[in-house]
Amino acid sequence: MKISVDGGALNPKNSQRFGTSVFSENLVKALQLYDKKNQYKIYTFENLKPKLFWMKGKVSIEEFKKKSDIFLALNQALPLYVAGKTISFCHGLSYHYYPQYYSKKDVTRLNKQLNEMAKRSDKIVVSSQKVKDEITSMYRYIEGKVVVFPFGIPLDMKKGEIKKKYKYFIFVGMDHPIKNINFIKQAFNEFKKDKKYNGYKLKILTKNISRKRLKDFYQHATALLTASHYESFNFPVLEALSQGCPVIGLKSAIIPELKPHVNLVNNLDEFVGNMKRITKKPTVQLISQLYIKFNWKNYVKNLVKLY
Repeated sequence: MKISVDGGALNPKNSQRFGTSVFSENLVKALQLYDKKNQYKIYTFENLKPKLFWMKGKVSIEEFKKKSDIFLALNQALPLYVAGKTISFCHGLSYHYYPQYYSKKDVTRLNKQLNEMAKRSDKIVVSSQKVKDEITSMYRYIEGKVVVFPFGIPLDMKKGEIKKKYKYFIFVGMDHPIKNINFIKQAFNEFKKDKKYNGYKLKILTKNISRKRLKDFYQHATALLTASHYESFNFPVLEALSQGCPVIGLKSAIIPELKPHVNLVNNLDEFVGNMKRITKKPTVQLISQLYIKFNWKNYVKNLVKLY
């Protein structure tokens, strides 16, 4: 079969990597590794120019000229024309539930894309049962279309070892109001009021660093801190756990599939208390289980069944 893929989130080197780009990069690599039967055509801003009117214009024209059996809409947006089946990917509804953290223009655009995706998609793939429950509560008629495939651990995060922890906490993610970084800073300041913890530092990693360096941060950090108002998956949590790094997170920042492995808290006091007494820490056994449960080979196997 001929499969077209929206690779618009495949960022050039040195550009900012967000969750959608990490997902797109890993899925495209996984499709090449684990599906040798089908032919894939990846649309990117590099191989299909200009960027202006890209999805509704350039991609639509290409799909009309060279018809594919399947279109994989990796980033919610759909072309005007698709010859075959459309499989869309919904990465969460933060803009719908927390519009105050987004521009009015983005909220309008993303809700419009969501409505179109619900109407036109043959299948909609989501990363967590949480997202399925949310989207089907909005569009009851699509419940049979929505399937849950948890992401795999990023392919460049090879299985980590339990290493010595140093006196620092980390936050990993984009610098966006939805991530609630000020809460983490406030928690750290409260933590440092106890003189026993004077030597600890907080590293806020919002800019691109090498994946090798990031892996080293995970392996030696006391814990990853996350306090997002909303998350639909949260790659850094899975990455941290896979590298033996404990995670402390507000319940709003952790999807159901990852809750059993995380130090969950409800408020600032509990957050600070867990920073002082981390009870849930990844073990060698847990890390092995994570690589079995969250892997891209299974993701591709399940995705191909939808074709």
